[in-house]
Amino acid sequence: MDYKTTACDYNLRELEIDTASQYMRDGDRVLDVGCGLGYAAVQYASRHAAEVQGIDYAENMILGAQRLLAENEPTLKGTVSFTHASVCSLPFPPDHFDVVSSSRCLMALLDWKLQQDALVDIHRVLKPGGRLVLMEGTIDGLTRLNHVREKFGLEKIDADGRDRLFTRKFREQELLAFCSPLYHLEATWRFGMYYFLTRVVHPLLVAPEKPKYDARINAVAREIARIIPDYDGLGHLVAFVLQRKP
Repeated sequence: MDYKTTACDYNLRELEIDTASQYMRDGDRVLDVGCGLGYAAVQYASRHAAEVQGIDYAENMILGAQRLLAENEPTLKGTVSFTHASVCSLPFPPDHFDVVSSSRCLMALLDWKLQQDALVDIHRVLKPGGRLVLMEGTIDGLTRLNHVREKFGLEKIDADGRDRLFTRKFREQELLAFCSPLYHLEATWRFGMYYFLTRVVHPLLVAPEKPKYDARINAVAREIARIIPDYDGLGHLVAFVLQRKP
């Protein structure tokens, strides 16, 4: 295992980390739910003098995260640790964290009720006024992307996921309606420019070959998207910045 094992599109992951990091400050307690092999959690602790905790339901991911942390010996401003736990039953006291980040974690829960349970328990462990940076897939953004892909003869991207990963992507209105009593929606970040360049332009450039995540255009797309993040709301990944209500 290495840090690319759980993130084939590692350029997009860097954009996700940039997005969540801007809501963290020195001295914060940060929880990364569904941390996988811990790359994002390590990056947060490298950028901020924060106490970062990563949790994952898969015990082998936690063991891998601990091993990679020991092997890589990153330079940290803060601290980072990893715990085997479920996002639906977090082993932390109420009002404990300043920031919780979720990157594609809740959409891996294949039942709306489980996703609701996770949102409620995250609310419990967040301090009043604390932020949940919820970076998850939505049907809405994927539909817009597939509409553009179809115009150029590209096949639809399956909403359920493919290869190793099956997901239940959110419907944005349904998600925000459920969150409304618990959280205030502070900001919404979309990654449409990255998706347009990597899921429309890139496939057209290399056809009939399959596009590759490590192609140069993906790295260029990442840099462009840092300056111009969105393009027509394309792509399933959306970052909702939710502030916990009392």
